[in-house]
Amino acid sequence: MSSDYRAMFDRDFIGSWDLEGREAVVVISKVRAETLTAQGSKKSKRPVVWFEGKEKAMVLNKTNAKTIAGMYGADTTKWVGKRIAIYPTTTKFGPDTVDCIRVRPTIPQQQAKPATAREPGVD
Repeated sequence: MSSDYRAMFDRDFIGSWDLEGREAVVVISKVRAETLTAQGSKKSKRPVVWFEGKEKAMVLNKTNAKTIAGMYGADTTKWVGKRIAIYPTTTKFGPDTVDCIRVRPTIPQQQAKPATAREPGVD
């Protein structure tokens, strides 16, 4: 768990601080539209993605949704089981620079499988 104070508040969704400054490759396990209430009680419908083996989901903004759609198509049912790389960065929000998470626009490579010992007599 991150030692960043923001990670110590109850939250259902991942924040940039949860990544602890590192990129993470995750596998999408579910995508669902949810109505969320932002500060100030404004409600909006947003796509939310869950990842295999992770507790928190990620709310997609238009930029990240378009990035994933650029790799896997607009049909969110086809995103399930697909790998994406997410990373912490910053963006301008009005006059402020704020922390955010972005999705890399390229499909992550499969992780290399560990080398296995060769069987005797096999070249």
